[in-house]
Parts: sequence; structure tokens; C-alpha cells
Amino acid sequence: MGPIHLRILWSRIRRTLWFTPALYAVVALLVLSTAPLVGRMLPSGVNNLIGLDGVYDLLDVLSNSLLAVSIFSLGIMVSSLQAAAGAATPRARPLLTEDRTAQNAISTFLGGFIYGIVGLVGLSTNYYGDAAKVVLFVVTCAVIVAVIVALIRWIARLSNLGDVSEVIDLVERAATRSFQADAAEPWLGGVPMTSLPEGRFAVHPVRMGFVQAVNSDELAALAEEWDIDLHLAARPGAYSDPNRPLLLASRALDEEQRDAARACFVIGGQRTFEADPRFAMIVLSETASRALSPGINDPGTAIDVIGTSSRVLADWAKALDEAKGEVRHRRLHVGRLAPEDVLEDAFRWIARDGAGQLEVQIRLQRALASLSAGAPQLFGHPARALSEEALLRAEQAMTLDQDLDRLRAEAARLGFRCPDSPRSARSAG
Repeated sequence: MGPIHLRILWSRIRRTLWFTPALYAVVALLVLSTAPLVGRMLPSGVNNLIGLDGVYDLLDVLSNSLLAVSIFSLGIMVSSLQAAAGAATPRARPLLTEDRTAQNAISTFLGGFIYGIVGLVGLSTNYYGDAAKVVLFVVTCAVIVAVIVALIRWIARLSNLGDVSEVIDLVERAATRSFQADAAEPWLGGVPMTSLPEGRFAVHPVRMGFVQAVNSDELAALAEEWDIDLHLAARPGAYSDPNRPLLLASRALDEEQRDAARACFVIGGQRTFEADPRFAMIVLSETASRALSPGINDPGTAIDVIGTSSRVLADWAKALDEAKGEVRHRRLHVGRLAPEDVLEDAFRWIARDGAGQLEVQIRLQRALASLSAGAPQLFGHPARALSEEALLRAEQAMTLDQDLDRLRAEAARLGFRCPDSPRSARSAG
């Protein structure tokens, strides 16, 4: 397992639902085990200032109440995850489980329960003297305050936990992080490449799955060590299989070298948000498509998603203009994230599923026009192409001619070319 695999593994462990509660539990055990040692450092007679008989009762209250609160909170979170998966998309579930407020609340409740039950065991075995009981009393008061704060924050969080708008906000933040990271290094520090060259030697994966991360620094170091040029064929988010190479090399590599090159790629069964901006766009698009399904019929959510995606892409275009794109790896050649692919992920399926809804189509045309005007070199051509495609889809889906005429007039006002109308041609014939 290479360094990039360990780094990603640690990053994912830190975001899991169980990590923070486990950390709180370890802290609680450390505090309880070191209480006698800390008690010896207290001034003599300090135990006379505090009634020590109440320590047992306080720990008993914590141990009896917080377990039920922890189970209840976990049940609420599971229910919210199921609701979000049903109303938005299951692909957003990892972002919901990473919610820091929920994790901290559950961690506080569970840590307080472990603190209380282990403290009771210590008191029952005479492990704690009077000085240590003073430490327990102070820490117990601090735990009670922490539980009260966690309860207040948890109650405030429950008002929108699992709501579709909350899911959209979470995905927007994940998308913004991914796109900003891409804008900082659009070519991963390598030499810009417009297309893959011919006549190169391919390095194929040994397992199928999605490329989740690429260690470009290590690839560049290997290219310098082997005195060759490497062309990256699979950016994060690409699906790898034996027919799709990960790399193209300027000369043939032996098996050991190919294994070293493969170790620079993290391949898994699912796409992730960390280094895959397109995946975030797909998740937003899936949320809008589900909202546009006949069973839900919520065009407002689709319009919200269009606005969110437009905002993320506009910020990406601005960040790309401001980025220097420094070339750090002269022997590593990388193609950038294609804007036409990003627009397709963000809007094409909304154009398909909302083809018959005028309000969705007008918002889509305005979003495409805004992106095209704001970043013409990046989004100009793909936005115009997608605008024409959306108009053709609306031509097939809209039943009322007045709606279609209004949509075409809106597209023309925004500066898009309206394709010839098959419906008008049939009517004229």
C-alpha cells in the first residue's frame, strides 16, 4: 500500500461516523484512568470544599440517560439518511454521515455514557480516593455542560437534517472544494495535454473500478527516474478496465515498472467527492432528475439545482482564470477536465427529464447563457450546443405551442441560435 493509499485511507477513517465517538470514548477512559494521578497533585484539603457523596449520583444519571439518548440520536440519523436517499439520491449519503454536528452530538452522548459507566465501576472498586473524586466531580460537571451544549446544537440541527435542500447544500460544498482543487492544479502539476498521443505503450489496470486519486508527484518522480515521458490517460473519476489504459509511456515498461506506476493510482468500486468534481455534478443532476419524476413532480428542486450548479461552475471558471497552472513535472503530460463533459454532467439529464416543463427549460437556458457570457472561452461552445439540444428535447415534449414559442423566444433573447423547428415544418407542410 503506497503513501497515497494510506493518506486517503486515513482521510476516510477520520470522516466515518464511528471515528469521533471512538475518539471521545478513548478520551473518557484516559481521564478516568489518570484521575488518581491528577488527584495527588491537588492541594491538601481541597476535597473539603466539594461534597463528594454526589459524585456517584451524577455518574449514575449520566450512565442511565445518555445511552438512551445515543440510541435515539442514531435512530434519527439513520432515518434521515434513508429519507435523503429517497428524496435526493443515495450517492449523497456519505456527505450526510460526515456531518460534524451530528457526529459531535452522538460522540458526546456516547462518550458521556462510557465515562459514567466506567466511573461507576471505579467507584465501586475503591479505585478512587477522595482527591481523585474531586477530579471526577469537576470532570463530570464539564461533561454535563458538554452534553447540554450538544443537545441544544443537535435539536437545532434536526430542523433540516436529511432535507433535500440540505443535501443540495452539502453537495454544493463538496463540489466547490473539488473544483477549487482542480482549478489550483488543472493539469496536476504536469504539462498541459490536449489529446492522447498515438504509438505509445499502455499501462493497464489489474482490476476494474473507478480511479479515485492519482499521485502525480510519484508518477513524475518515476518518469524522471526511468527517463521517459508519461501521459495520464485516466483522471480521477474515470472508469478503469483492461481495455482502458491508466498511462501511456514513451517506451515499453517491464512488469516491475508497470506495478510501480499502477501503485500511483487509487482504484475503488465507487466514485468519491475528494478529487472528482464531475461526480458532484452528477449527484446534483440526479437530485434534480428525481425531483422531476412523475411520482415527485417538484420542478422547484430542479430549478434550485440548476442555480447551484451554475454557481459552482462560475466559481470554477473564475478560479481557473486566476490560477497560474504552474508546471512542476516536465515529463508528466495531463489533460484538463473537459468543460463539455462538466456541462453534460450538470445539465443534460435535467434537460431530458424536464423537457416538457417550461419553467425548468427557461431557467436552464438562462443558466447556460450566464455561463457562456461569463466564461466564453471555457463554456461558450458547449453551452450553445447544450442549449440547442435542450430546445430540441423541448420540441418533442411540450404539448402547447405557446410554451414552445416562449422558450424559443427566450433562447433567442439570450443570444442562442434556435434550431429549425420540426413541429413548425410539419405544420407548414
